[in-house]
Amino acid sequence: MTIRPRDPEARLDDEGGSMAELVVAMGLFVLLTVMLTVTSVLGYRVAANLGNRTDNATQGQLATDAVSKVLRTAILPDQLTEVSCVDCADTAIVQATRTQVSFYANLGATSVVGPSLVTLRVVQDPRATQTSGQLVQTLQPPTDLGSGKYTFCNPANAGCVVQTRVLARGLAWPAANLLAYYNFAGAQITSATFSSADLASVASVEVTLTVQTVQGQTRYPATTVVKRVRLPNSDINVLVQPSP
Repeated sequence: MTIRPRDPEARLDDEGGSMAELVVAMGLFVLLTVMLTVTSVLGYRVAANLGNRTDNATQGQLATDAVSKVLRTAILPDQLTEVSCVDCADTAIVQATRTQVSFYANLGATSVVGPSLVTLRVVQDPRATQTSGQLVQTLQPPTDLGSGKYTFCNPANAGCVVQTRVLARGLAWPAANLLAYYNFAGAQITSATFSSADLASVASVEVTLTVQTVQGQTRYPATTVVKRVRLPNSDINVLVQPSP
């Protein structure tokens, strides 16, 4: 039996990779790992940003739709029933500021008694973990006095029924420039304090809601939704306007 010596080059091939090859392989692995990690983080941020923007837009749209629906129920008290109201204003809108509006509404009431007194306002959200505002609707049904008369009780008094619901959360706080009012000519009413004549001339209300579900995050910017609502009382308030 003849034994042949092994080829020296073949022996070198059996010794495995060199140190340089191992270092290069480890470097490529680390580089690939870093690239995958960066891609995952960027993907997560993009998805979170898109989800937050969607949440902001959805909350803002739902809130403005809810406000529009309520504002369109505004009505003069004597347009709903012939029963007279004690101490009621002569206009559909009772009070108007940039962050609050109160008005008589054909909402949650029967024509036998009278309209409800509705208020929309922005207050600080006590349930939020971060400082933010919430849009609140309060509805006060009329109190029947008998003899063809009704009134509205003082919410501060015990026994006065006031229904409250939240229309939107995650609003910018402190609130500013939430509501703007326009007259029949389409001009904005800029009075600091609305007089009876100003209230009677309101034809539409512009609602501006700035929503940021994740407060304090510059990475996730707020979304602002603007909607102009033409009021039914833009027609009926003509009855209380002074003659030219």
